[in-house]
Amino acid sequence: MNYSSFAPACQAEAQITCAGDIDFDNLSDDDLKALNALEAEEQVDNKVKRTRVKSVYRDALFRPLFQGIAALDDLRANGGTSVTYATPSHPLFPVLHITNDRKPPSTLYKHEHLTDAEERLQARFWRDYAVQLQGLREHVVPAPWRDLSDPGRLEWFHHALRSQGDVKAFTLRLSDDVEARARKHASTAGWLSKRIARELEEALGRKVDYWFALEVSVHHKLHLHGELQIASGEAEAARKAFRVAAGEWASVRQHQAHTEDEPSVVWANYSAKDWNHIRPRPKHGRLAGVSRPINGEWYFATKPIRRLAAELYSEQLREVIKLMKTLSLPKTV
Repeated sequence: MNYSSFAPACQAEAQITCAGDIDFDNLSDDDLKALNALEAEEQVDNKVKRTRVKSVYRDALFRPLFQGIAALDDLRANGGTSVTYATPSHPLFPVLHITNDRKPPSTLYKHEHLTDAEERLQARFWRDYAVQLQGLREHVVPAPWRDLSDPGRLEWFHHALRSQGDVKAFTLRLSDDVEARARKHASTAGWLSKRIARELEEALGRKVDYWFALEVSVHHKLHLHGELQIASGEAEAARKAFRVAAGEWASVRQHQAHTEDEPSVVWANYSAKDWNHIRPRPKHGRLAGVSRPINGEWYFATKPIRRLAAELYSEQLREVIKLMKTLSLPKTV
């Protein structure tokens, strides 16, 4: 996978050595649920009108805890009981040392081993979000699934797919006609997903699980990056189905749809590199009137993948909450 153009405005890293004022030792599960419920809403005017909070900064700040738990689970499978996870630049968790002799939780989530280059790319994506800025809301617990940021969700769509078997990354470019129709539709991603699902099922004889994110190139052309659940022998048929769904080019069609084996989570980060430019705008605030190149959501995932991603994330979240109960965290978390 070529990530040479991967230049997002985000990144992160991690570790655990904490001291501070919020003591989780005496918080019950109900207390933590209550904290999450309070954080799930944000006042947007003086009439008690509220909207969901989906903060990428919140996800980046608590990310080291998830990474540390995942690394520990992987180590415990081989008999280890402790792990040190380091992220020197992180404002809350520069070093995370976790010792735990409990058995690994029963979950489909599988820790993903990244190369050094992939670790750097993932860190590069999240680092700019792992900050504490004045005016940002303070959080004491990680987000529940419903409040997870869009880049975070793409990562868990990736984890959900790879937990089920072979995964292929794909990039798909649209014909001018299909692109024009997609941009005009009330739900650009939804309209394209129906075309893709129909052609994949016809080509492969079954429903195929997949996710994709929309992006606009420097030449203002709409295209898709994503992943799908197919075997290696099905890749050629899937590429043909993609081309038909996207409006097959009359020439150089070999460049219209690409697939690649065994993508890492970095592909999900790459797919989200321009998410701030294409995501839905809030109804209030300085970005409310900014125009978008598409309508509706900027990403799509099939229902089974959405459900499984939510399940996997929620299981890991419970492990993180258990870990937090053993820590004293800074008041600014």
